[in-house]
Amino acid sequence: MEKSNSRILKIAIVLILIAACVAGSYFLSKWLFTSIPIEGESMLPTIEDGDVAIVYKQGEYKRGDVIIFNTHKLDSQGNERYYIKRIVALPGDTVQIKEIASTGEYGIYVNGELLEEDYLGEGIPSARPYEATGVMTVPEGKFYFCGDNRLNSEDSRAGFLGDLDAIVGRVVAKYSKSAGIKDISLVKRPA
Repeated sequence: MEKSNSRILKIAIVLILIAACVAGSYFLSKWLFTSIPIEGESMLPTIEDGDVAIVYKQGEYKRGDVIIFNTHKLDSQGNERYYIKRIVALPGDTVQIKEIASTGEYGIYVNGELLEEDYLGEGIPSARPYEATGVMTVPEGKFYFCGDNRLNSEDSRAGFLGDLDAIVGRVVAKYSKSAGIKDISLVKRPA
């Protein structure tokens, strides 16, 4: 009888551990993390077409974060479109695209300071002459965003802003779908 009770207790403990693991996994995927496959080249070289982004769904966002958000636009099948982009400016920030005096190239200025963008690929301009704008202040509840591949990115330079409450989360890591999770790398957050 004692062996039978001991065996029942062991089985109960194993079942409780399995239930705790399932509940913990559900909590992590529902409230903390999710993975999202990426389509498109707007974030090259940081994130490539076919990569899988691991997204942290909690916390505050700051300039330079790579995020995924709902655009509230519909794709050709009638589904809502999600973008992966980099936050350039937050509510209250001023943004202006203008010529950089020392180089003759165009850059993005946030609060009067030229945005340092070491994450852009070689030969990728920060902005182009026809994107030059007056000073714009980002309204409350909105954010200004750009893709890292400025030559192939639909973003705030075209005039629309993102909604802070539409952000799914911040990309913390990525891996190649073809290589699997063994190829995982962190997506650096700005200092």
